[in-house]
Parts: sequence; C-alpha cells; structure tokens
Amino acid sequence: MTIIHQFTVSEGQEWVLPVDDGDYEVFFGLDGRSLEGWQPPVMRRVEEGERHYSDFPWLGEHAPLLRRPAVDALAATLRPYGELVPLRGEKVWLLNVTHVIDALDEARSQMVRFEDGDILAIKRYAFDAEKIGGAEVFKLPMRASPVFVDDVFVERVRKAGLRMVSFKPVWTSGTAG
Repeated sequence: MTIIHQFTVSEGQEWVLPVDDGDYEVFFGLDGRSLEGWQPPVMRRVEEGERHYSDFPWLGEHAPLLRRPAVDALAATLRPYGELVPLRGEKVWLLNVTHVIDALDEARSQMVRFEDGDILAIKRYAFDAEKIGGAEVFKLPMRASPVFVDDVFVERVRKAGLRMVSFKPVWTSGTAG
C-alpha cells in the first residue's frame, strides 16, 4: 500500500515569498520544464506574526522551497524528479519538479470544474497507481499542480530530522478514492 501526500503549511511555519508580486505567476506556471538559464526571482522572508524557522519555508504546495539542510539531506533523492534551483534574496532553493505523470483518475476524483470543463479545484484525489509506479515525487500535467510525494519520501524527510515541514495524505493505493 502506498500513501500519496502533498506539502501543507504548518501553524507558525516561516513563509518565503517573491519581492515582486508579479513573480507569483512564475511559480504557478511551473509545468515540468527545466528552468536552465532562468533568471530566478528575488525572495523575502515574511516577518509579520510569529514565524518559526523551517527547512521547507512555505510558498505553496505547487512550489516547495528548501533551505540548505534539506538540500544536503535530499538532493540525491530529488535528482531524478526535478532540479533544485537557487533563488535570489533569501537563501532558498526551489524544487522544480520535472517528473510529470498523468496519473489523476478523473472518474474517481472529486473535482470542481469551470464551465468550459477545465479543472478549477480537486476536492478528493484518486490516482492510477500503475502510472505512479515507484515515483517518490511527481506533479500532474495541469497548471499549478501540487507536488505529490509518497510515504517513502515523507519517511526520508523525517529520518533526516528536517524541521517544520508537514505533509497531508491525499490518497492511499487500494482505496476507492
């Protein structure tokens, strides 16, 4: 049995956001292509409220950010699934997932759609386990897809002692949905 998770924000977790609001679109537009030669945006740590250091500061489930301890612990594991791209300003790396799998089982997922049929949101995920295979990290071929990780990856993060990173299970193989 495999459990698929997505990154989720923890209470009080530090956030790192683009200095220029126009750069949010860059992160939403990550579609699995390499960012080689890309001019990375300048990032800043959010100072408002009580924020706690995180080895995975929050930007969103679609664009995981890593600090040096996470890069050191996970770079070899992540290499087959994407690229770690250093950003400017705050010392963080973007995990640009290039391992895109069309594994969403739309018939068993619960989705909200736009009038034209495009997916607006997915309320409940169902995946084709055969398409996922042994992939520890992947995203779907859709705009702003969350980054999905399996339970093996979650355990790697825990064993590495990485701080303030949370995952939300979204699907278990062998279940109806």
